[in-house]
Amino acid sequence: MNYIFFDIECACVYKNTAKICVFGYCVADERFNIIKKEDILINPNGKFHLTDHQGGGLVLPYDYDDFKNYPDFKHFYPRIKELLEGEDKLVFGHAAINDIKYLNLETRRYKLPSFSFRFADTQILYMAMTETYDRQAGLESLTQIFEIDYTPHCAADDAYATMRIAQEMCEHDGCSLSELLEKYGIRSGKIDNYQFSNCVSRRRSEYLNEKRREKRERGQRRAKFNDFVYGYRVRPQTQELRGKRFSFSRSIEEDLPLAKQLVKEIVRRGGKYSFKLSGCNTFVEADNDESVRKEAAHKMRDEGKISDIFKLSDFRRQFLAEEE
Repeated sequence: MNYIFFDIECACVYKNTAKICVFGYCVADERFNIIKKEDILINPNGKFHLTDHQGGGLVLPYDYDDFKNYPDFKHFYPRIKELLEGEDKLVFGHAAINDIKYLNLETRRYKLPSFSFRFADTQILYMAMTETYDRQAGLESLTQIFEIDYTPHCAADDAYATMRIAQEMCEHDGCSLSELLEKYGIRSGKIDNYQFSNCVSRRRSEYLNEKRREKRERGQRRAKFNDFVYGYRVRPQTQELRGKRFSFSRSIEEDLPLAKQLVKEIVRRGGKYSFKLSGCNTFVEADNDESVRKEAAHKMRDEGKISDIFKLSDFRRQFLAEEE
């Protein structure tokens, strides 16, 4: 069994176009002894227009004028296909689904048969190992964590760095790469017949399902709170809060019993509740609130659009003491 680590650089990437200019790979045995490491330079038959994931400029460590001296993707297709396909190989990339997409687009562009192989992703594997499902680990950040030297965006070096990351993870858990994939419930991605599916982690899938459930339940609680506020009509007993229009942190709105209690007391004292920050002049924030909504409220206070901001604990102490 050989491991095939690969990375792709493109001259440009658009929605339905990815003009590959470099296919880099690193072949290793099951002990991570390197058998071959190589950059295949490819004429993209197009101009270079490079951006990173943030939309900024990206510079590849190659002389762009050299690419026109190489054959195009169609010429290298059989070689790349032979390298990636076969039952005796495990194929890996980092954020591999992007490169799979590029291969798919180029085969369509040149009217070539689809690639057909399974692949795993060291990014998804690392997330499963560290249970950091809420953020993606970039190749460069992992090379810093594992102290791996490489040249960013040199495709063969990126493939080598991916291999070294896999090696470090195996050594950390004291098992082979195949065993590591099984241990963390990694299901391979696949490309076939111009269709592809991503590599997935069982634990990440469970985490995302739980997040979706929590989000749905938060939405349901806020909806019930909305219904309560719109339907709550009582005559104020005092005018202490007359002219005050309150709004809460989302986490307070989602605590339905507390939120209803607070609104009742606000209305009892002559105040009103607004779901929008733009409609309030007084904001109540959860004690440990670090949300975007809180930041927006503080900015509005600095601009004179909100007059008062209360911590929840202070607000409860001041306005709910009699009730409690």
